[in-house]
Amino acid sequence: MRSPSDHRFFPRFDPLISRSELTLLAGAALIVLMTVILAVLAFSGLAFAGTGSETSGKRTRNPANLAELYGLDGDLAQARRDVVKKHQNLADILLREGVGYGEIQEAVNQCRPFFDVRKIRAGNPYCILKNAAGETEYFVYEKNSVDYLVFALGREVDVMQRQKPVHLIPRKAEGRIETSLLAAFARQGLDDSLAVKLSDIYAWTLDFHHLQKGDSFRIIYEEKRIFGRTVGHEKILGAVIRHRGEAYYALSYEKDGRLQYFDETGGSLRKAFLKAPLKYTRISSGYTMRRFHPVLKYYRPHLGIDYAAPAGTPIMSVGDGVVTQAGYSKTMGRYVEIRHSGKYKTRYLHCSRIDGKTRIGSRVRQGDVIAYVGATGLATGPHLDFRFWDDGKPVNFLKHKLPAADPVAEKDLPAFRAAVAPMLHQLMLPAFKKIAARLSRAPSS
Repeated sequence: MRSPSDHRFFPRFDPLISRSELTLLAGAALIVLMTVILAVLAFSGLAFAGTGSETSGKRTRNPANLAELYGLDGDLAQARRDVVKKHQNLADILLREGVGYGEIQEAVNQCRPFFDVRKIRAGNPYCILKNAAGETEYFVYEKNSVDYLVFALGREVDVMQRQKPVHLIPRKAEGRIETSLLAAFARQGLDDSLAVKLSDIYAWTLDFHHLQKGDSFRIIYEEKRIFGRTVGHEKILGAVIRHRGEAYYALSYEKDGRLQYFDETGGSLRKAFLKAPLKYTRISSGYTMRRFHPVLKYYRPHLGIDYAAPAGTPIMSVGDGVVTQAGYSKTMGRYVEIRHSGKYKTRYLHCSRIDGKTRIGSRVRQGDVIAYVGATGLATGPHLDFRFWDDGKPVNFLKHKLPAADPVAEKDLPAFRAAVAPMLHQLMLPAFKKIAARLSRAPSS
């Protein structure tokens, strides 16, 4: 077989350009191509961090806008937003931004009375703002959608707690039950937590598990907005649930210095005592006259309710009252006893610790945290042993008939009726959608 070098069959032609010239032309073409690509990217705002784009998961922002958002002063030239990464802490973030150990320690010391920097959570946003010299002037950490911390760095370190301006806008919602209240809320685009709030309001009046197809609800609540953006909701102002042809109203009204819910006659929707003193996993042992004790290994009465819950779970006072005992015993462990108005008394056993505000003689309100779940005393695991007395006798809290909370006093009824009349009128109107439409046109900021 003949090779191409055999010019008898493959005649030789002189090249138009040399190999070196061809190399130069290829290089020039590559440079032109890269220039065009970069120009297109820059024009579309995707090329550099300075354009306000995503760069390695970090977003650069206009420093003037962020300074205004957080209420900061100074000649700020650079701003960057990011989120706390998994296993990242305050020192990790600030050291990478050129902040010294001394400044970081001073910042930690300053915020210790109101915030533990070890509680900085992965996924929460933060912002770094620098001056023209590239020095970090501020570190801003967002605890949630409203609250944030400002770390002023440099020669004079300062840490401040701040809040974004929140606007509460009245909103409406109504729907019909097909399968459950949660499903009905979902169809209206409402958050589950709002349904939980409604369930808590009606906890003593209606069993939401017994709602049936055809029942309906109407509520007016406060939507929470920051700079025109919806970030959640606050309290429910009023509600009505129609169940089996009956209307159950819940009207917010301030009584004894706190917001409570009443029906249209001024009767309270809550009882004098909570249904349970904590958010528990299960009831591990009930009230009985004969139970085998897991530690003592013999049968004896168990005159309380054992609520199993993780260690550290907050324990709440089930009703208003005065702390009569708060201490420790070998059998009960750390415990709290509260005397309630009238003839009732409660006791909370095996606590891991007692809240600092819970002292003998101190007054507590229904729902106040008084202690935390533990396994002190004669206990095999973390739980709360809850005891309840009526007129000096221990009773089964889960089966005992409990008194209702006090209604609106007779002398206060005229003021109550005047205060709730507009809300009651809106909830009763058949043409509720027209009322809600007017509410929805309220200014957003």
